Amino acid sequence: MNSLVISFCTLIVLIFHKFVNTSIRKGKIREGFCALWCVDAVFCICGTVVSFLLYHYAFLPFLTIRNLILFILYACATAGFLALAPSGFRLLFKKRNFSMSEILLGEYRFNDTLCLVRGFFMLLLLLLPVIFTVTEQSDALLPFLSAWNEPEICGGFCFIAFMILLPVSLRQSFFWLKNLMETPSDEENLVLKRNSVTLHYRKRNYKL
Repeated sequence: MNSLVISFCTLIVLIFHKFVNTSIRKGKIREGFCALWCVDAVFCICGTVVSFLLYHYAFLPFLTIRNLILFILYACATAGFLALAPSGFRLLFKKRNFSMSEILLGEYRFNDTLCLVRGFFMLLLLLLPVIFTVTEQSDALLPFLSAWNEPEICGGFCFIAFMILLPVSLRQSFFWLKNLMETPSDEENLVLKRNSVTLHYRKRNYKL
């Protein structure tokens, strides 16, 4: 399987992001965020499987000390990410002993930060397969890669990127899906209005 399929699929997702971001600037903020993260979640699940096949990772047998340690570390990192989010683990429960306006403002800022992280890894997923494919055709550029299998190297990098993006996209998808099922409160309407104004002037300043 050619690793360029990852770049091609990433490009399609980025084009989809472009169209959805246009609707977000027009006021459909919650719907746009939900659509972006849900598509990213599906993309990350499929990408993890594809990059796993490209990497040819020796995962079997499952019950080994290495796999157990890696799984524990990954689970701890995922739990830490969920705990650091503004809603934290309270997102899974109904009881909320905190200010709704503060938590919503934190969630929107947290979402902006995760969008930057997502953009960085999306750029890697777009460019890495292309770079490795080009260098594979010219051993003079990177001769030390000649002893390695290009799909395995590229698949390994992409596999790590997808494993980082997977819990991020799933968490955000769950949050925005849950958010859409609820009628926005006065506090959230205020946050949405501020966010809409920020996006409007950000686009205007970019054009200037």
